[in-house]
Amino acid sequence: MEFEDQLLNLLLKSPNSEKIQAIAEYLEIDHDFSYSKDKNDLQGVWELRWSSSNSPFLKYSPFIDNLQILDPFNLNGLNLLKPRGIRSIIGTGILIRLYYINEKKLGSNLHMLVLWVLNLEEKIYRLSKK
Repeated sequence: MEFEDQLLNLLLKSPNSEKIQAIAEYLEIDHDFSYSKDKNDLQGVWELRWSSSNSPFLKYSPFIDNLQILDPFNLNGLNLLKPRGIRSIIGTGILIRLYYINEKKLGSNLHMLVLWVLNLEEKIYRLSKK
C-alpha cells in the first residue's frame, strides 16, 4: 500500500513529477491485475492523470479535464478533453481502439478525432422555458 499511497499523493499534488513513472511501472509489475480476470474493473469513466504515452493530448494539464471512457470488452475507448471549470462543454473526443499487449497492459491506437462545441447551459435554459 505504501507505493499506491505515494502514487496517489503525487498524482493529486504533483501530477508532473518524474517519480510517477517509476512508481507506476513498479506497481504494474508487482500488482496481481490480470486482464482476463479483471477487465470488469476497467470498464467505465476515468480521469486521466498520467500516461506512459508520448501523445501530447494524454499529458496532464491543470487546465484540461481529460476523461477516458473504457469499454474493454469491445476493445474501444474515448478520450474526452475539455477546458476545466467552464459551464459550456467545448471539447474534443478522440476515439481509440484498444489492443491487448499482455495480461497487465493494454495499448491504444488513435482511431478517429471528433471535434464538437456544445453549449449545454444554453440548451437547458431553452428547454426549461418551453
